[in-house]
Amino acid sequence: MVTTIQSMRTVVENELQHHGYTPSQFSELAGIRIEQLDYPRSVTIDQLDKIASVLGHGPGWLYELYLGQCFLNDKLTCSQQFSLAESLFEQGKKKEAIPLYRQIVDKGNTEDPQYVMSQFRLFQSLIGTGVEENREAVFRFETHYKHLPEDVRLDALLQMANVYYTFERWDKVGQYADELRELATAIYEKLIHNELYKPLQTERHLVVYYGQGCLMKGVALTKLEQYEEAKRCVQEYSDLSWFHGLDEVGKKEVEKFRIWGKGNRLILELNTGNLKVLPELSAYLDEYPNQILPSLSVVMKAANRYHFSVDAVLAKFEKRIPTVGTICDHINGTQLFHFWYEKVIYSFKRGGKHQALNELIHALGLAQKLRYYSGFEKCVSLFWKYVDHATEQQKKEYEKILEGVSA
Repeated sequence: MVTTIQSMRTVVENELQHHGYTPSQFSELAGIRIEQLDYPRSVTIDQLDKIASVLGHGPGWLYELYLGQCFLNDKLTCSQQFSLAESLFEQGKKKEAIPLYRQIVDKGNTEDPQYVMSQFRLFQSLIGTGVEENREAVFRFETHYKHLPEDVRLDALLQMANVYYTFERWDKVGQYADELRELATAIYEKLIHNELYKPLQTERHLVVYYGQGCLMKGVALTKLEQYEEAKRCVQEYSDLSWFHGLDEVGKKEVEKFRIWGKGNRLILELNTGNLKVLPELSAYLDEYPNQILPSLSVVMKAANRYHFSVDAVLAKFEKRIPTVGTICDHINGTQLFHFWYEKVIYSFKRGGKHQALNELIHALGLAQKLRYYSGFEKCVSLFWKYVDHATEQQKKEYEKILEGVSA
């Protein structure tokens, strides 16, 4: 990566010498005169990427220098800032894009579509595996999402529902799931009646947003123990083959919902105390191993609630539970914590206090890494309930984790 000590022109001239290009050859190949690089306001993002391509570099090669020159001379317009930020965001350079979006937001022109989009990009860039960081990000953003274009709003609603899932605000999950399903239905109606006048600018196929609206509503109802209503949601997304305009991508998404529906139907039966579905659920997890984590966290909670043994299920699947290092999003991180927390309670109930305390220390460390503070507090409270049964080594490990939090 080039540094901001040099100017764009100096760096490009050095590259021309390296490649043996004359200024006129460069101008012909890149479509821009080298003198223009002294005036960054006249240079577009497409031209920067073209220069990079001509000189054998990837998109974004000159962005850091470009930003440095523009900020030094205060020459970057709001539109240029937004264009550059979007280019960085699309390349996965969210960290580099954040300052640009912040500057647009700080200017406070709430009527400008770029202002609202910048708020959304900041939200997308700031959410991660830290539950408390997610909480702050969604609180800042949710007053703005209704001003987004409808297609972009689909992504915003889905992501907000997912974030609220991580800190168990089931009322909010249900609210945004309803809005997501309603908006996806409205857009679908326009689509089948040829009333959409431009292609949808969404991250996923339209069927995903409708299906996720039903799925997330079902999850919220399940967590609120409204099982009959949740079953109706499961039925709704289990078969989306009626959805018009399904290409190969859409058909694959419909198949995913069918698989999730099959598993969630079994989970709902388990939540109501129907233990007869355990063999079928075990076979399901064998067939779809990526469902092990979300399913086992519910299995453990049901086992604790109805006081039945799931030792056989644990013996078969526990070693296939992912570690925190392999978790890449906030929902899976939350599910991982809840599996281990429920496993701790299960072990305590079945008399294995030493094992339970080891698992509790593991859950405590997991909550620390995920920055899941409410989960961390639950673990601390539970540890002190059983502290008299802890060995000196377990107490040392507990103290070590607490020292890491206070450091």
